Formats: sequence, C-alpha cells, structure tokens
Amino acid sequence: MNAKRILSAVAFLSLAVFSCYWTAESLFIWQPSITRVGAWLIAIVFYVVASICFSSLVKVFDPNVHFGEGLFKSRGGHIAFGLLGLVVFWLLFSLPTNTHTLLYRASIRNALTNDLVRTDGYLQAMTDNNAVIDSINRSHKAKQKFVNDQFSLLDREETDKTNWGQGRKYDKLVQDLEEGLGAPIHQTHKSMGNTANRRYIHQQALDILNRDRERCDKEIAEILGLIDIDLINNLRERLSIAMQDVYNMKGTNNDIIRAAVHDLEDSYSHIKKNSKYISFKNEIERDIYTREGAKPESETMLSVPDVWRDVLTTDKYRGHGFIWWVLLALLVDLAAFIFFDIAAKSGDDFSY
Repeated sequence: MNAKRILSAVAFLSLAVFSCYWTAESLFIWQPSITRVGAWLIAIVFYVVASICFSSLVKVFDPNVHFGEGLFKSRGGHIAFGLLGLVVFWLLFSLPTNTHTLLYRASIRNALTNDLVRTDGYLQAMTDNNAVIDSINRSHKAKQKFVNDQFSLLDREETDKTNWGQGRKYDKLVQDLEEGLGAPIHQTHKSMGNTANRRYIHQQALDILNRDRERCDKEIAEILGLIDIDLINNLRERLSIAMQDVYNMKGTNNDIIRAAVHDLEDSYSHIKKNSKYISFKNEIERDIYTREGAKPESETMLSVPDVWRDVLTTDKYRGHGFIWWVLLALLVDLAAFIFFDIAAKSGDDFSY
C-alpha cells in the first residue's frame, strides 16, 4: 500500500470517527433504548455504506474505468446505486443526525433553562395570577366601586342646595343601585335629606357586598381545590431542583437533561389540564402548552425528526447557528468520503 493511500485512510478514519460519534450520540439521545454500543454499530455501518456509495458515484466520472464486471456492469447502475445509497444512508441519516448532535450540544442547556423558567412561571400564575380568580375579584371590586360611586352621587344629590327639597334624581339613583347589585334596596322614607334612610340604604348595600364577597371566596376556594395547590407546589419544587441541576451541569449530561424533561412533562400536563385558569403571554405560548400532543419544548430537541421539522416549518432555532452546524457536518462528511475514495484506489503516485 503506497503512502497516498495510507495517508488518505488515516484522514478518512479520523474524520469518520467525528461523524460516527455525532451520529451515535444523536441516536442515543433520540432512542436511548438502543444503547451506546448499538448506536455506534449503526453509525459505523451506515457511514461505511455511504462512503462506498460515494466512491461508486465518483467512479462514474472516471473515463478510465470500464464497467464490465462487478455488481453493477454499467455507469447507470453505479449512478443509481451511488445516489440511492447517499440519499438513504447519508442525506436522510448521517447528515441529519450529525447536525442534530451539534445543535443539541450547543443549545440544549439554554433551551431547557428557558423551558423550566417559563413553565414554572405559569404554574405560579395558576395560584398568584389565576385568570378566573382575577376575573372574580375584578367583578367584586367593580361592584364595590359602583356602590361607592352611587353613594357619592346620592350624597351630592342631597347636599346640592340647588336641588334641596326636590330630589329629582334620588329615587333613580337608588333604583340604579338595586340594578347594579342585583338585589332590592328598601327605604325607610322615600325622600332625601333623611340621614337614617341614607344609612339604612348604605347598610343594605354593604350587606349585599359582603354576601357577594362570601360567594367569591367560596368560588375561589373551589378553584384552588380543582387546580390542586399541593401538586403545584410539588411540581414547582421539582422544577427548581431541575433548574439547579441544569445550571451546575458539566458539559451535556443526558441523565440530568432527561430528568428535567420528565419534570417538565408532568408540569405541561397540569398546565394543559388547567389552561382556562391561566392568562398566557401570547397565543404562541398558549399553543405550546395546549395543542394536541403538547410536550416540552426542550423535549423536542431530543428527537431528530422533531428538530428538523421545527427547522423547516418554524423559526424556533433562528440564532442557534443551525446553518453553520449543517455546513460543518457537510464538510466533515464530504472530506471523509473523498479520502475514502482515494484510499480505495490503487496506484503508486499522488496524482488523482
């Protein structure tokens, strides 16, 4: 074996190790049940086949090669074999998995941290900024303000000297008070200027407000029971531990990442179940938690198909350097294929 073939073989093996490592890592992240050994075996077999297919395709463009023997006895056969093999074993397998690993290792920590922080915020919102509870409280506060405003008008009507002794709006204001509170208001005397009457009306309004507050508190207690405060506190505690583990993680620790994703899955499920109690920041984030088959945003980074689907259909990975990772994987593989083709040829000189 001449020096050219030896150097090419060494270069091919060096680059192939990088590519197969990226592929095996991606497969294990995506499907850990196949084990690391299984992932490496699959990566090596697919890469060797892809390299052979590349070499077969390159051979078609060599005018000195005669196609009379071997598995394929024509240029067309080599073209079909080479293209089909490259598409199946490299374009649809090796290149996507390599890019997935590079993106995953560069972005998973930030993606997971953002997912944990955002999800914890929505769990907290279920208790501190519950949309339905806020609506109930706003409704009660609006009634309180309405009562205060009506009594200000009643007081003004009674003390306005230009209307003294007439009270043209007094009965209308009391009627409006009844309609606003949804309950009848009785008067001791239907006339203005009667302090006892005004106090009697005021006390009735306050009693109605107190009953409304009791009703609101009962509804809120029922809601807090439905959303399960104890479970929310447990989920938030788990997310807090996961955030600390991810923050202290050295490199990329798949055990820590999968544990955090598991905590997120449970939190996503609870948020989806109680989504009507949450005021989401926008419709995009509502969809993240409530769409059919919703799963943690960071969990999609574990899956090769999910990553590529998001790349092709969304701008989720904009700013993550995805194009550069594709180019890096592409250059490594093409260089390895070229060195493989050189090593596979015979000859004693360095001309090619």
